Amino acid sequence: LTLCAMVGLLLASCGREKRQAATTGGARVIELWQGFNTEETQLFKEIMKDFEKEYSAKSGQKITVEVRYVSFGDMFTKLRTAALADITPDIAFMDAIKVTDLSFGKALTAIDEMPEFKQRYGTVEKAREEFVAASFNAGVVNRLGETHLYGFPVQTTTVALFWNREMFRNRANELRAAGLDPNRAPRDWDEVYAYGKVLSDPQNNIYGFGLHGSLWFLFTIFNMYDTEFVEYAANGRASSALDTPNTRAALARIQGIAHSGIEGGAWKRSGTNPDIGFLNRKYAMILTGPWNVENFTRAGLDFDIALIPAPPKAEAEKLKLTPKNQDPKGWGTYSSSNVGGQTGVILRTSQNKDIAYAILEYFTSEPVQRHWASSLGQIPVRKAAWKNLDTTRFPFMPKFMEQLAQAKRIPQIPLYGILESDVFNPQIDLLLQKSQTPDDMVKRMNATMEEKIFRKMNRGLAE
Repeated sequence: LTLCAMVGLLLASCGREKRQAATTGGARVIELWQGFNTEETQLFKEIMKDFEKEYSAKSGQKITVEVRYVSFGDMFTKLRTAALADITPDIAFMDAIKVTDLSFGKALTAIDEMPEFKQRYGTVEKAREEFVAASFNAGVVNRLGETHLYGFPVQTTTVALFWNREMFRNRANELRAAGLDPNRAPRDWDEVYAYGKVLSDPQNNIYGFGLHGSLWFLFTIFNMYDTEFVEYAANGRASSALDTPNTRAALARIQGIAHSGIEGGAWKRSGTNPDIGFLNRKYAMILTGPWNVENFTRAGLDFDIALIPAPPKAEAEKLKLTPKNQDPKGWGTYSSSNVGGQTGVILRTSQNKDIAYAILEYFTSEPVQRHWASSLGQIPVRKAAWKNLDTTRFPFMPKFMEQLAQAKRIPQIPLYGILESDVFNPQIDLLLQKSQTPDDMVKRMNATMEEKIFRKMNRGLAE
């Protein structure tokens, strides 16, 4: 099977257009699927009502935006099912990871080829300057040698370091005796080990750190070590980019954390999930995201948030790592993270592409993003909305914004599910069990990616 066939949307979308654009009472109807939570959906519907009024006033054309809820986790499957029945929406707000799959499946409109985009931005590079780079890049895909923008970021999130201040205070004297400040989080991984050694009490099942073992969370470490999973030749041919000292160093770091004596086995399939362990005061530090702030606050935890610890300076210089911010002398220079959230895409079969594009522009505009952020505590996707943003109600937001500014997108590889389940998970388990070395893992991942992903991606390309 080709990659496009595996994606499945080609069964319905390739080679034919959607039925005539729907109308209701003389109004053009634009169907939009989104996976926001209840509070977000309510505000989003209000924003779309404002858009309808503004668009109609400017164009003289009556429109209706039908907002339909499809759960975040089900969106890709629902889109594939809808394509088989030829009832795809005009727009979908979907998991940013899945954009590459749908673009390879020829299901999406290349937004950078639309006249509205060219008039506003000219080029993808100019557009990127206005958005959070890591979030924007999730919509940029190299498909068979042609790179296009297939969506705008409509919701973004990232992962940072959560640390329990009470647990640090309880060991304040011991931390000071070790030359450590109990009033701040560790800044690099050497400090994590030093803090963790003091904070850990294995006899009472208390540990300094809880490590997520999933690929998405471990991208935080791969990204700070400048690890690349895929590279593209000029003709679009994809191949593994893992065979580098940086990848091996990242894997050695992950293995080292798991066997440092300060980690509580959270990475194990049978281990206590890091979020649960932090909630139960088993782990003093974990990597997680904004979605847990409310849960931890309600539980009465005294916690704070900091940049993810960076590689030690000597290691960063040896590997010639790329600084992740503009202050080469400052702490956190080499800290990085991953990026998640939703990307707004226009389905290729839409007969309302002009209005669909206008919706994406409106929702990602500075004033709307300011309203969205100040109402919900969401990080704005457009950088102009970051300036003088009122975060009074959401005191942790600036820290996530600082971390997001140093984050990188998920690798530009379709079939992400296969990458995680067939390529990564079996090998990371062996690595963390010390049943293989980082070099062994790189070799095995290379072979499996070539067999299960790259051969499918490269079919149709000239040798």
